[in-house]
Amino acid sequence: MSSRYVRTPAGQAEIQARVFKLSRPVRNLLLVINDSRSIDDWLVQVHGITADDVAMLRAEGLIAEVGGAAAPKPVARPGDLREPAAKTAPAAAPDVDWDRTVQVIRAAPYNALYDALNSVGKAKLGLVRGYRFALDIEKCNGPEELRVLALKFVEQLRAEHGMAAVGELTYAIGAVAKA
Repeated sequence: MSSRYVRTPAGQAEIQARVFKLSRPVRNLLLVINDSRSIDDWLVQVHGITADDVAMLRAEGLIAEVGGAAAPKPVARPGDLREPAAKTAPAAAPDVDWDRTVQVIRAAPYNALYDALNSVGKAKLGLVRGYRFALDIEKCNGPEELRVLALKFVEQLRAEHGMAAVGELTYAIGAVAKA
């Protein structure tokens, strides 16, 4: 079962509509699943998920197997996130999660971006890099510079930790914005 899966348009609709009344672990898997990892890795990452849950999501058409196994993504480590990003293009195939993340960042209010970047940055970058990133956040003059920094940060998160980490940031932005 080392296949890779992606969320289908029906899965994306389920996230918004909540028609199936999925359990929290199954919903969490649906939120974060992408082709960056095999399903075996997702079963380990998302606690409370079984192969039966994956089979149910597949049977309902909420996830679909990717044709070929995706190659591991290279890890890019930009030194200073305020500098122009390295020429690392997002994956060539359309990525619904990535597009949604970019939309959330562009539409997020300043305070939601500020709080989410600080909390996720500290958690994902470690002590020294997290501190430098917090300083970069403080150097931003207004919401537009903060959005540019956030977009560069999600590129780094995607390269280093995968789309699950990007999903955590997206969720954190939404949670602060709704509060």
